Order: sequence, then structure tokens, then C-alpha cells
Amino acid sequence: MGSLFLLVGCNSNPVKRVPFQVPVVAFTDDGQYLPQRVGPGLVADLDSPIPDVPMPIGFKPVISRCSSSFDGVARTVTHVYQGRATVAETAIFYRQQLPFFKWELQNRTDQEDGSIILNYTKGREALNVRVSSRFNVSTVEVYITPR
Repeated sequence: MGSLFLLVGCNSNPVKRVPFQVPVVAFTDDGQYLPQRVGPGLVADLDSPIPDVPMPIGFKPVISRCSSSFDGVARTVTHVYQGRATVAETAIFYRQQLPFFKWELQNRTDQEDGSIILNYTKGREALNVRVSSRFNVSTVEVYITPR
């Protein structure tokens, strides 16, 4: 009896390989869970900690890095938020939202490390928003000072 050998070329029956995506779990620097984003774009949270500086939905304040004071004339605020978005998406969010609260953009600086700094003014106050990213988590640092 003879044997029949069938030789098949490498590409004669290609198998489609779908890349396996490991679910990424993300937390703030304070250990709060950051949920996956659903849908494109960022939307302002109606319960933002600073009424005239919105925080995107899904972002969380890093409580250990937040402080604020008011001396009766001017406020001094340092707030840090973290969430799942790119630096570009987060910077666009602030560029779109802050004018609704009468903040006027003075300048934007793109840093060598990929972070973006947005500087605004309103009345006697200056607002500095720094957006950076590490491991798919964006960090927003908000500074309000008298000018």
C-alpha cells in the first residue's frame, strides 16, 4: 500500500489571529479604581469639585494632592484629578469647557515629556492646567492663584 502525503504551503490556509487584549485595570495614586471609559470624548461632571473648572466624568480627585484656601479676597487651589483618557483628549476637554466659565486662554505649552500646560486668566485669578499621562492614566493638575 502506498502512502499519500499531502504537503501544504505555509500560506495556503491562513489562520486569522486576533490579538488578545489584556483588560487594563487602573487606579489613582490614592488607590481609587478608575472605570473603563464608554464612548468617545470627555463630558463635564456636574459635581466637579471646583464649580468653574470642570472635571471630566470618570476622573477622580487624588485627595492626598488636593488643597484650597480663600482669604476673603482670592482663592488658592491645588487639585489633582486622574482618569482614563489621553493627554490630547483631556487637553481638548479643557480647551472646550473653560471658556464656558469665562476663563480666557493665554497660552499653551507642549512639554518634551508629552504633557501639555494650559494657562488661563479670569478677573484677578490665574489658572494653570497641566495634563500628563502614565500607563494609560491621565493626570490633571489644576492650580488657581491670584494674579
